[in-house]
Amino acid sequence: MDHAGKMVRVSYKGFFDDGAVFIDQRAQPIEFPCIDGWMPPVFIETTRSMAVGETRTVRVGANEAYEEHTDERVLEVKRANIPASVKLVVGEMVNLEDPTGQTYPARLIELTDDKAVFDRNHDAIAKALNFEITLLDVSDLPNRTRPTTDL
Repeated sequence: MDHAGKMVRVSYKGFFDDGAVFIDQRAQPIEFPCIDGWMPPVFIETTRSMAVGETRTVRVGANEAYEEHTDERVLEVKRANIPASVKLVVGEMVNLEDPTGQTYPARLIELTDDKAVFDRNHDAIAKALNFEITLLDVSDLPNRTRPTTDL
């Protein structure tokens, strides 16, 4: 059985080695083309050979998981630029908003009278990840998603 080039629908949860869940898509399945590059390689490789209704658990080592932690995702903001009504607690997640209105989740990692430091690196960075994936459906790709060879 090879679902390469097909549309697959899966439910899944992602969890760390200690069992803490970092994402749970079991109640809200996702669909994606079973084509390299559309999803992380572990999803493509695993779903490619699964039977509908089958559940598999796979592990991704820290060296293969999300990108590396970068200092560029750590943001320092002057306290004067943060409204006094905003309650800040070190260790808690907040949503930062850029001038265009786009929001970004970040964890407050430092708070002084002068500044607040936020880390926008994902919690899963540089950690081994486990995924429990259930294949729910396999179908032909819609025409608009198929790769084309026209140049």
